[in-house]
Formats: sequence, structure tokens, C-alpha cells
Amino acid sequence: MRRACIAAIILAVSATPAHAYEFWLRTRTIGQAYQLRSYRLLGPDLFLGRRRYTQTLALRIFDVGNLSEARRRARLPDRGVRITWQSYLRIDHDFGSYSNGRIRLTELMRRDAIDVIPELAESVAELDLLYGHLEVTGIADDRVSLQLGRVLVDDGWGTSAIDGATARVELPDVPLAVKVASGLRVRAATPLGVSAYELDGTSGAGCREYVEGAMPGTGTWQLVDRDRRITNTRLESDYEYCPQREVWQPTIGAALVTSRTRGIGAELGYRRTWSSTVGLIGPADRLDFEDRGLYPNDFGQAPERGINEERLHARVHGELAAGPLTIRPHASARYSLLHATLDRADLGVRLQRGAHVVEPVLEYFSPTFDGDSIFNVFAIEATADARVGYRYDGTVRATANGWLRRYAGSVAYAGGLDASVERVLTDRWRARLDGQWDDGYGGRRVGGGGEAAWRARRDLWLRGRVIVLGVAPDDHRPRYVTSGTVLSSTVRLGDNAALHLIGEGAHDALHDLQIRALAVLDLAFTPEP
Repeated sequence: MRRACIAAIILAVSATPAHAYEFWLRTRTIGQAYQLRSYRLLGPDLFLGRRRYTQTLALRIFDVGNLSEARRRARLPDRGVRITWQSYLRIDHDFGSYSNGRIRLTELMRRDAIDVIPELAESVAELDLLYGHLEVTGIADDRVSLQLGRVLVDDGWGTSAIDGATARVELPDVPLAVKVASGLRVRAATPLGVSAYELDGTSGAGCREYVEGAMPGTGTWQLVDRDRRITNTRLESDYEYCPQREVWQPTIGAALVTSRTRGIGAELGYRRTWSSTVGLIGPADRLDFEDRGLYPNDFGQAPERGINEERLHARVHGELAAGPLTIRPHASARYSLLHATLDRADLGVRLQRGAHVVEPVLEYFSPTFDGDSIFNVFAIEATADARVGYRYDGTVRATANGWLRRYAGSVAYAGGLDASVERVLTDRWRARLDGQWDDGYGGRRVGGGGEAAWRARRDLWLRGRVIVLGVAPDDHRPRYVTSGTVLSSTVRLGDNAALHLIGEGAHDALHDLQIRALAVLDLAFTPEP
């Protein structure tokens, strides 16, 4: 007993303060099990299983370095540098036959699915860092802020990321700020890269190289042949090789934005991404004639580098009140300098009076691609959309939307309508009805659905949904009806934890019966109202 008391006294005397950071954490675990049908001209169709596991982790750590805390302890104003860490990590794994199976290419040749379709590696075993950066604010009397690491960038229509830095500087005497960004664009081949950040139009399979001929200018494009021994690996393709997708893509950007304004916000920005031209991918004598690089370079015409994207974008939004009416206009546009075309634009206004909201919108879209993409040589139709949406949030929740699309090249049209009504019946029951109609390319589709939700206990929610859709193809195929059923449940495990279970079933004349199951472990659960 005496020894225990002495040990306790020693520990108490020698104890030092414990230090920790305030942090915010959110994580989700998602499991999915379903089948995809593979059609075959001869023999029965194949059903390929997907067994997917996804884990996400969002983390934010406040006051790194305890700079703000030190000012508070010294009873100083909390103005000055503050450092915060933000990150979002995702793990994907698929152990089903869809990605781990084999594909028959010929009667005598079978290869792993991942060898034929390299993009499957993204779901077989993938660790993605969507963003992760240090944010430093409060510099120069709160006029300058920095972000260092993997930083998100966007132009209003798509989000990507760079490994580098961004800075925002508030201009004195005017309500404007300047934002600049510089770094390497995140690609699928980047460490902890994200394939969704790739520019549209490039593939990870079937890539070709220019093979020189006997005379300059007589070469041909052929599949890349590295003349190497094949090593069987389970997490990436053993055969496909696309060297241009592994090249670094430096990116710079700048924007002028409004700051410290009320009722209006605007931004004018520029972004440019480029990459070096791939040269030799092996010894110069590996082919029949001297290799001069991946691209034609018989006369030294291959440039050292090329532009992948170069765009200007502008957007503006505002808010004003006219009595009980709130008006929120917005407009955006993006111009591709690389393609010399306006590729995105929208113009709309959101009108709200009490529980009623009406929003008419005009949109324009012309597809553009990575400067390395072969799709740039094809003529792709632009589309113009006119949409009107209505929403009512009262004792009954109701929505209605109508849209009309015009295809510029063929002067064809498509359009549609949808509507829904949702009502809280009691403190435990809620019901919803949906209907839709659309017509255009592919045929006419008419259908609807119904949903009921029941809160059986304080920690248990049950839901059911039925959908029926009639399809009339615009070719000579017969009409058919497809139907689906969704059953789901949420079990609350704790104050901020819940387990979501979802089962889906669909049936139609083309696909027969399809079943899918999902499970989500949510550790940042917020109950439904």
C-alpha cells in the first residue's frame, strides 16, 4: 500500500499538461452487392457480381499550432494567423466477378477483366485523397489567406483539384479580391489520385503510338508495344499502357471576385493546363525503324508541350427583395480558348414568395475535351435547354418541372415533365407520389411511383417505394414496361451513428429480374425531421 501511495505521489508531481487539437470527424462505410447482366450473342447471358466496399473519412483540425489559443491565453484580440487542416479520404474495393473475373476475347484467348478495362482498377483497390490541405488565414490583418496541399478548384460546372497552392488577397479600398492558383492537376496516375478529376476524352485502354516507316511520313498508328515480359498483377492492367495519361499537367489560374458585398456576387476567372509531349517510351531501336517518339516526329514537328485546357469563365448572382417577393438572378458562362467556342452558359432567376418558388432557367452546352483527345476532330452537337421549376413548401410539399431541349446539329427536340406531392400524414407516417413524362431520342417514357415512410420507433425508420415506367422506343422494338421496388430501413445505433439498409429490385422484358443490396454505416447521422 505504501509503495502504491509513493508511486501515485510521484506520478502526480511529474505529470505534465496534456495537449490536443479540436477536430471534426465524419466517416461512412458503404457496402453494396448486386449483379450486372452481360449480353452474349451465343449461349446464355452472364451475370457478373459486384461486391463493393467504400469507406470515406472527412477530417478537419482547428487551430494547428495553437496560435489562436496562445492569443486567448495572453488576453490579446484573436486577430492574426490561424491554421486549419481539411481532408477527405476515400477507399474503394470491389471483390466481385465484375472486376475480378475474366473476359473471353477470342475462342483461345481469355484475359483478366482488369487487363482489358484498366479503369476497373479504380474500384478494385483504390485509395483516393479528394482534397487535403492546410488553410492559413488571418495573414496581413486578414487580407491574405493561403491553401497548401491538394486544393479543390472549380469554374462553376466541374470540380477538380491541384497539388499546389492557392492564395486569396483582399484589395484595399475596393470590394474585390484576387485569387491565384498554381500546381499540378490531379490525375488518375497521381499518387492518391482521383480519376474523376481527369479531363474528358482520354482513355486508359487501346492507346496507340506512331510507328515510323521506311521513309519519313509513311508511318502508321499502332497499339503501344513495349516488347516486355508480362507480369501478372491483380491491381492493374498487365497489357494496357497509355503514357500520355501519366504525364504531369501543370496548371495555373487566376480570378477576380467580389468581396464584402451584399446582394451581389461575381467572379471572372482564367485557367490553363498543359503537359509535355511524350518522347521515347523505350530504346530507339526497339521497332523495325528508328523510333522518334510516341507522336509523329519525322520532320521534328512534334511540339515540346501542348495545351490540355485553357478557359475563361464568368458568373454572377444577386438577391433583392420587392415587398414579399425575393428575386435571385444568376448567370454563368465559360469560353474554351483552346476550342475557340462557348461551351457552357446558363441564365436564370429564382422567384420566391412565402412557400412558393418558381425558377426559369436557360442553359447551353457544347462538349469540349482534353487537348490530347481524339474526340476533338469530331463534330459533336451542342444543346440548348429551357427549364421551369416550381416548388411549394407548406403543409404539402409539391414540385413540378418542365424542360425542352434542342439539339443544334440535327435540329431535333426532346422534352419532358415531372411532378411530385409529399405529405406528412401523422408524426410517424409520410407519403409521396411522383409522375413523369418525357419524349425525344430513344422514345417516349411515361410512369410514376409511390413512397411511404414509417417511423416505427424513435430509433427505427422503415420505407418502401414502387416505380412503374412504360417505354415506347422510337425504333421498331416493341413497347415494354419496367417496374422497380425499393425497401429501406434506418436503425439508429447512437447519438450520431446509424445503419442504413437498402434493397432494390427491378424487372423488365430486357433485363428480367435484377436485385441490389446496400448497407451504409453512418457515423455522422442526422435524424430526419
